[in-house]
Amino acid sequence: MTEPRPVDAAHFFEFIGGPGLKVILISLHEVHTFNPFLSRQLVADHGGIALGTVDLYDLVAAGGPTLRFLHQGLRACGAPAAFGVVPGYCLFRGGEMIDWDAGLPSLADVQAMARSVLLGAVWSSVTRDVAFVGQALRMAAEQIAGARVAAKFRHAAADRERRQEAGAAGARPVDDLFWAYQVLGVLPTATDREVHEAWQRRRRETHPDLAAGDPAEFARRSRISADINRARDIIVNRRSGGSRRAS
Repeated sequence: MTEPRPVDAAHFFEFIGGPGLKVILISLHEVHTFNPFLSRQLVADHGGIALGTVDLYDLVAAGGPTLRFLHQGLRACGAPAAFGVVPGYCLFRGGEMIDWDAGLPSLADVQAMARSVLLGAVWSSVTRDVAFVGQALRMAAEQIAGARVAAKFRHAAADRERRQEAGAAGARPVDDLFWAYQVLGVLPTATDREVHEAWQRRRRETHPDLAAGDPAEFARRSRISADINRARDIIVNRRSGGSRRAS
């Protein structure tokens, strides 16, 4: 079984990069640990998934591109991140954040949790140990929230895979630079050479001439190629301080 491992802010991009799914918990405190029920369910749903935990205060102290990357990713996923990075579970694929969840029980879960508390109260009356109530509540919260987050992430991963297979362009995030890194499939820490090589690779993979006999596919590839060129230009322009013109 894949156990969640601690990830320091300095190695954050290293952890989320590469192929496959990654789930990382942005933890608010040392007692805010990875939900054990959720970790088991994620491993059962996605073989080879990597799980990790990063401390929010470590992220804030490190600052730099990591905070900006997370902030833009959270906003793109609809998280309440208007004032910065928020705690919760982040789902990544290929270095791109594709979903987020706080990992807490919702109001709809209250009824199911109440049944578990009632069962704990019964056992407490039988054993005269009130600890059963707290244990029942904690286990119910973990299982209910874990099952919901696992289902949400399962749907997000499947949806992203379908979109990639169909060649559909995803919704463009708020920040152009964040969008550009996603299009080229590189992290913000990539070197200029790595950005250039990624641009060349993506151009080869999606070149319109490869579908010259199919007008619809030729048009689709042309649009993708235009996005790839624009993404490269945005990154190059931003890194040069806006002194270079887009090609």
